[in-house]
Amino acid sequence: MRFLTLILCLAAAVSGRAGDIAWRYAFGVQNMTVPDADSNTFGVNAAFSAEETLPSEIHWLASGITYLDHDKDHLDPDHIPVWWQFHAGIDGPLTRGTGPWGLAWVADADTKANTVSAVEREIKAMPGLALRWKGAHTAAELKAAAGYFFLEIDDDVPKERGYDRGDFRNTGFAGSLACDGSCDLGASWQLLGHAQTWFDGDGWLENRFSAELRCNVGHWHRDSYLALSVEVNEYNLDPYSPAAATGPYLPILPWNDDRLTKLSFNTRW
Repeated sequence: MRFLTLILCLAAAVSGRAGDIAWRYAFGVQNMTVPDADSNTFGVNAAFSAEETLPSEIHWLASGITYLDHDKDHLDPDHIPVWWQFHAGIDGPLTRGTGPWGLAWVADADTKANTVSAVEREIKAMPGLALRWKGAHTAAELKAAAGYFFLEIDDDVPKERGYDRGDFRNTGFAGSLACDGSCDLGASWQLLGHAQTWFDGDGWLENRFSAELRCNVGHWHRDSYLALSVEVNEYNLDPYSPAAATGPYLPILPWNDDRLTKLSFNTRW
């Protein structure tokens, strides 16, 4: 939280025009599903974001969301039922013009911690390039990036499966490919999609797929929408396997994916 607050303060100082920053907040309900364990964990969440596009066309965004779980399955025996995600990003155009295509530089930093699916901490910080296309009612982006990747598994479950403390982390240089798209469905509805993979020299590290359906409810409250979203995360557990394994061994976790479903109300501050 302090990290994200610092980013917001620095961004506001750089812009020099705090009144131009678009502040938003959201609240809703969620269900974290771990299919391999037949687990569903319901809860509530609250989020906020701030973004701005400067006269130079440089755009920045910072957001955070905190989840409160009703943890009845106890996949992690010592789980504290609060977890969170933060994002900070900045981008700017490399080409300028009036056509639908554009090339931009991007830099993103993401972190999440203490998930019910036993991700203790994850940090990604990656600059890259993005190819963008924008039509009247649709938009798409292809992004290639590379940088720092860190994923730590919570220690309670691995200890029960024979792993030592030093086996819980995978960190190093990684690349990423991502695709984003959006489509307006009439005057009040919008569909968004996202697919991304992270990889290093030994293979893939993580995959993420998400979709979100938004409904404009500005007639209830100005500049507001309802959002129903589903996010699927797949984790490669091979990097955590014992380096000198001579026979069968248990993976560090008894599952390798999770699914987050959310229904939320998002509005301008």
